[in-house]
Amino acid sequence: MRDEMTSGPIRVRAFRESDAQPLHEAVSESVAEVAPFETWCHPDFTLDEATEYVTWWIRAREKRHAFYYAVEDAAASRFLGACGVSGYSNEHRHAMLGYWVRTSETRKSVATTAARLVAEAAFTDLGLVRISIGVPTANAASHRVVAKLGAVREGTMRQELILPSGPSDVVLYSLLPGELRMA
Repeated sequence: MRDEMTSGPIRVRAFRESDAQPLHEAVSESVAEVAPFETWCHPDFTLDEATEYVTWWIRAREKRHAFYYAVEDAAASRFLGACGVSGYSNEHRHAMLGYWVRTSETRKSVATTAARLVAEAAFTDLGLVRISIGVPTANAASHRVVAKLGAVREGTMRQELILPSGPSDVVLYSLLPGELRMA
């Protein structure tokens, strides 16, 4: 999958080692909003953990298992979050889309723009026939993003994730080529 994409003020680019510090700062700002839905995010998230996070995505890209990107302000190169596809299956040509955005940048279409860029590239570059998106039932912001993308709700997977608050139901959405809303 391509290394970089831009739409308006948003750029998504492959992670690099230098992203650990800006990632750590974004997570530190956003723990209250991100931690309820991401098991890796917690109040004591360290720079070492940020380094591990970045390294993991770099290695996953090298192995073609996942393609995750740093999301940044294209003009200022400010780290805004992350977005990508994981669980990539070349055999079945599908993957799972995920994203998160730092708190100070929510409600500005950052997640939607980044997700749209990544999904479009995944369909084109990887030849995917399906992208799945799993959203915890309580994550209202992510439900808004998938609606803007044009994803189709397929159903609810009961107690699919163990989140910090305990077992969580997850709404499964999907996108097929041609369904992605471009605006």
